[in-house]
Amino acid sequence: MGKNTLSDQLAQDDTLDEDFADLVAGSQRPRPSQNRRGSDFKRKRADTMTPSAAAVPAEPMQRADFLPMSGALDVTSTEREWVIEHLLRFYHAKQISRVLRRVKGGKEANVYCCQAHPDTGLEFIAAKIYRPRMLRALRNDAQYRQGRALINAAGSVVGARDWRLHKAIAQGSSTGRAAAQVSWVEYEYQTMQRLHQAGADVPRPLRSGEYTILMEYLGEMLISAPTLNLVDLDRDEAQGLYARLMRNVELMLSLNVIHGDLSPYNVLYWEGDIKIIDFPQVVDPTQNQDALFLFQRDVERLCQYFSRHGVISNPKRIARELWERHAAKRPAGML
Repeated sequence: MGKNTLSDQLAQDDTLDEDFADLVAGSQRPRPSQNRRGSDFKRKRADTMTPSAAAVPAEPMQRADFLPMSGALDVTSTEREWVIEHLLRFYHAKQISRVLRRVKGGKEANVYCCQAHPDTGLEFIAAKIYRPRMLRALRNDAQYRQGRALINAAGSVVGARDWRLHKAIAQGSSTGRAAAQVSWVEYEYQTMQRLHQAGADVPRPLRSGEYTILMEYLGEMLISAPTLNLVDLDRDEAQGLYARLMRNVELMLSLNVIHGDLSPYNVLYWEGDIKIIDFPQVVDPTQNQDALFLFQRDVERLCQYFSRHGVISNPKRIARELWERHAAKRPAGML
């Protein structure tokens, strides 16, 4: 049997079995003193030091793979290696200064609260790291990938000339799966950029990597913003948030973006503010044969949630009117 890779280990290991409270220290253990010549040698050594050398302590050597982590970050050794592998570049790029805690763990991705580097002007940053073999945890991912171009880690479309890579994806090889996952993550990042620039209520995207997205963090260090399904709203606030989310749904549709999995579980709430999250499965209504079905489902899920808070709506009528207003002029043969 071959040796398990880091990706294989992390995909299988979901237990919290190790304590890394000492990781934050990041310094080397002092070497035992070798008093071979006695105290006289120590005094002579001190006498020969210049004043400046004696006053300025030597800078500790820092490992190239050192990533500061809080002692409160309770993760397995395998997960810690995965975090280091995918966040170290952002530490060196002066985007984050320390990984503080895991905010959310799931089959597809983990989200970590990080202390932002002072150069960013932010206090905290959310780091979303997709788990290995993420695509295997998604149901019906082919439904969402209809009509999508393949995007590489640099954010560029992979052309038809790279037929070997397209063939690898079609055959489901390890190379193909890795390329498909990178494209999946990059789609989410680019979609968030478009929506944020258009004024949608989404976290501001900051940077992306092959498996990682850095974005605006909502909440405090020890209390992250809950998802909307966990929030108890009064009727007046529910009515306002319902209208706000429907404006976002319409704005996204006008940009040819359908979330595809929108529900209260994908909306963060913090002190009256909301942010829509999780965009890897977005679809383009001009390219995806199932776009109308996915759009109707998004609208219906939101309406069902707000109906429990006294908001009366007609999801079928709302979806139909929005579709006719923004997506009716689609290519011939669609839907």
